[in-house]
Amino acid sequence: MEVKLRSLSELERLETAELERECRRLRVRFKPVEELTFADDFLFGALMYRREVCAGVIERLLGIRAGKITYPELQKVISPFYDSKGIRLDVLARDGKTLYNIEMQTVAHASLPLRMRYYQGLLDMDLLMKGQDYGDLCQGYVIFICRADPFDRNLPAYTFENVCHEDSSLKLGDKSQKIFYNVSAWESDCDGERRSLLRYIDSGNATSAFTRRLEELSKEVKGSNKFRRQYMMQNIYINDAIYHGREMGRAEGIATGISLGVEQATRRNILGAYEKNIPVGVIASFVGKSEAEVQEIIRQGQAEASSR
Repeated sequence: MEVKLRSLSELERLETAELERECRRLRVRFKPVEELTFADDFLFGALMYRREVCAGVIERLLGIRAGKITYPELQKVISPFYDSKGIRLDVLARDGKTLYNIEMQTVAHASLPLRMRYYQGLLDMDLLMKGQDYGDLCQGYVIFICRADPFDRNLPAYTFENVCHEDSSLKLGDKSQKIFYNVSAWESDCDGERRSLLRYIDSGNATSAFTRRLEELSKEVKGSNKFRRQYMMQNIYINDAIYHGREMGRAEGIATGISLGVEQATRRNILGAYEKNIPVGVIASFVGKSEAEVQEIIRQGQAEASSR
């Protein structure tokens, strides 16, 4: 039997306790607010929206002194053309002369380098479509913070920029750097401040003034009534989207007489949700599959897309 979802306006009028009951009624499954860490997208975004946090993270990751950060944009969507594959950015920040795109990657997969390439291309296109000339393109960093080692070399950071094959002292000078941070290798990082930040993301242990401040702010944000409401409402609507996707898949399978219809629809829902940066763990809980099964479907989908 279909579980009726209340309208957005109805949900917004509910008290927090009533929202929690609504989640139970809809059987919405998600990580409890109290268990969220800086590595979880929703809390990561809420904290990075604070200029002091965003600047502090940038400075510790890159070892630079950031300029005045304008208010970071969260979940910014870039889709230049109606039929193009768009992207949704975790955090996009500027300090006047530099552009920083920071993404939290909770799942390791082989296509991360290609994803990073695509992000850089769309970021540049977005700037050019706003009237900038090639010569006006600013210094840009695309940063992926990874919970698992993306290259299995046990390095805390992997920094890439374009260098001439024939003469490695010659750099292209295209004002672009792509960096993967591997929080699982924090112990081998020689930079004390960065090591402390990577350790905090990996384990939640605050060992520096900055990470202790992050922990204080995390508790403050998680205790906020507004944050808890937004988090529950997001999960209600993710649950509803996936639930109805599954129902549509079932109907499609019945209509065509093909039992495979449900699985195909579920597969499409998984790939669509992943493209919208919904965490693998959340997708798995709603489609009734293990995280390993979801990751395999994503891997197959990306392999098929790259071969076309």
